[in-house]
Amino acid sequence: MLVARSVVSALTLALAAVPLAAQDRGVVFFARGGGFNGLSTLDDPGTRDFKRVGYNVGGGVGVQLQRYVTLRGDFNFNRNEMRLNDLRTGTKVNRLFYDAALQLQYPTASGFEPYVFAGGGAVTIDESGVSATETKGAGTFGLGFNYRFPNSPFGLFVEGKSWVYNTSGLRGSLAGFDKTQYELAWSGGLSYKVRW
Repeated sequence: MLVARSVVSALTLALAAVPLAAQDRGVVFFARGGGFNGLSTLDDPGTRDFKRVGYNVGGGVGVQLQRYVTLRGDFNFNRNEMRLNDLRTGTKVNRLFYDAALQLQYPTASGFEPYVFAGGGAVTIDESGVSATETKGAGTFGLGFNYRFPNSPFGLFVEGKSWVYNTSGLRGSLAGFDKTQYELAWSGGLSYKVRW
């Protein structure tokens, strides 16, 4: 898979670039929650979509290799409802996203830290009331802003995170669609950094 190879290549380059005496290394744990919705349609006429706002909860861990580079692993549970001609259908679909990404951050003396990230992983799609689940490859990218409290391991952050995957081969109400989906979660959360 092209996304997986690109992620592995980026991670390999990042690891090779990290100096042995890197500063600001540590492990960052984070938890978040917020809104979630689709940005694209399921069909060519644009009658079916996941643009209705739902919710997301998740968390993960990041290994900060040096001041500007972190490898992060995320897990997210997202849920929202399919729409037909802009009307609710009652069909709720869960998405479990698990991915790894390379994050580049720019910490400042004030504790404010903007960051961007990109990577890949998978999404497990589970339609409520349908017994079968499907797992597809997914790409991910996003950006955020973290504020680390002075002399504290705690921080607060806001983040926008998107996933890209294809719907071909799904069952239930999603059967017959083959368009690439772009979905977005926007969240706020808490981080905790352990230095090493």
